[in-house]
Amino acid sequence: MVLAREQPFRLGGVEVRPATRELVGPGGREVLEPRVMQVLVALARARGEILTREDLTESCWEGRIVGEDALSRVISRLRRASEGVGRDGWTLETVTKVGYRLLPAGHDPMASPLAPAAAPAARRRILAATGAAGVAVLGGGAWWLWRPGRISPKARDLYEKGREAMRPGLREGTAQSVGFLREAVAEAPNFPDAWGALALAYQASLRFTEPAKQPGVRSQAEAAARRALDLDPREPQASAALALLAPIYRNWGPAERLYLRALALHAREGELEFVYARLLSDVGRMRDAVTHAQAAVVEDEFAVWRQYMLALTLWAAGRLEEADTVVAKALARWPGHYALWFQQLSMFMFSGRADRAAAMGADPSNRPLNIPAADVEISLSVARALASGAPGDIRAAADLNLERARKGVGYAENAITALSAFGRLDEAFAVARALYFSEGFVIPGQRFSTAIYAVEGTRHTHILFLPPTQAMRADPRFPGLMRDLGLSDYWQTSRHPPDDPAWARA
Repeated sequence: MVLAREQPFRLGGVEVRPATRELVGPGGREVLEPRVMQVLVALARARGEILTREDLTESCWEGRIVGEDALSRVISRLRRASEGVGRDGWTLETVTKVGYRLLPAGHDPMASPLAPAAAPAARRRILAATGAAGVAVLGGGAWWLWRPGRISPKARDLYEKGREAMRPGLREGTAQSVGFLREAVAEAPNFPDAWGALALAYQASLRFTEPAKQPGVRSQAEAAARRALDLDPREPQASAALALLAPIYRNWGPAERLYLRALALHAREGELEFVYARLLSDVGRMRDAVTHAQAAVVEDEFAVWRQYMLALTLWAAGRLEEADTVVAKALARWPGHYALWFQQLSMFMFSGRADRAAAMGADPSNRPLNIPAADVEISLSVARALASGAPGDIRAAADLNLERARKGVGYAENAITALSAFGRLDEAFAVARALYFSEGFVIPGQRFSTAIYAVEGTRHTHILFLPPTQAMRADPRFPGLMRDLGLSDYWQTSRHPPDDPAWARA
């Protein structure tokens, strides 16, 4: 919580000014300590709901472990303020062994809560986790949230153009999206939807940004998301952007809790459904991932990466015919899109249709757009080797993939699937250990020879649960890999096993 970004609000007869840490009311004026003001704002946001000590440390101490004395001191100081300048504004109630809640002056604690009973605690926590700065205000006996004023047609047009440019998920379109949305927020600084979309556009541009420059772009995404949530705490695109920015790799449980909190606040929001499907695929819960990928597509069927995720999860969940239909329809809509093209190639290669995969590259005009021929040939070498079954072809394709695995994350992922499909399990596990733990050799952040990069600190594990890596999953080394990745612990503590529970029990 950054107090300087918080807007003034009223609690009964008292005006609260977070930026200057002032309380101004009929009883005079008082300046609070920064932490005391943060706790007051957090309690005001809860709209009469009880906040536990954990809730308050998450939002006001950034989740750090603090002693009970520190929080008790802040509560005591806030209680004194409520009995002084704040006496016409609120009362602070302690709920024994539960937490605290802020009630407007004169409110009966036994009456119905100010917030709707159906509002889940997840709402409080997603606001804390995402750093939302929405302020609940008491006025005329009711709590209400700031509502944006009229947005100009020009700003709305720029917003729609920015959203549309983002959908294909390509470098040029993402850059255009950032440009349109920056114009939109310049035209309408109080347009929360445009700020939320800008946060998503910045986040999407990370994969086209060199690792050394990614922290700056990440900061821009976070700032745009915070601005959106300052204006409207329920703006879903900002919540989705912050969820996407949260680390997933070896952080499975906390990341899932963040996503579920966001979805509790924004049920069926497409971008959140998409990012949750991505996480579920990384932890081997492909059948569950399908459900969320389908929800993401229903919300916006013209978002390319949602179609890609739906095809991938359907394939991994054993629903090959449906996956074929999704990717074929998407390629008809976006011919030559690299992600869709390689997804169809993989599904053909690793489902007994390697001849069809090999044929995909026979016509140069049918190859993916803006991908170097050498990169396409690496995958086609696997298709041709699987189609022929000749030991020499398999050896050549395996050697080529092993050599390229040292050049980038995407190459390494492809090498793992190919080597597993070839039965070269020693090498498949060696590349996996290098990819996930930098054992044996270090793999750079660039995905392929084109300027597409892995987001700093991320390593996706969904490839370990795809059809071509079935042989790895049957190998006695696989449980050890799962333990080292933290996936075994996730399955045990979350009580959500992967599609094949044997992996979780191993």
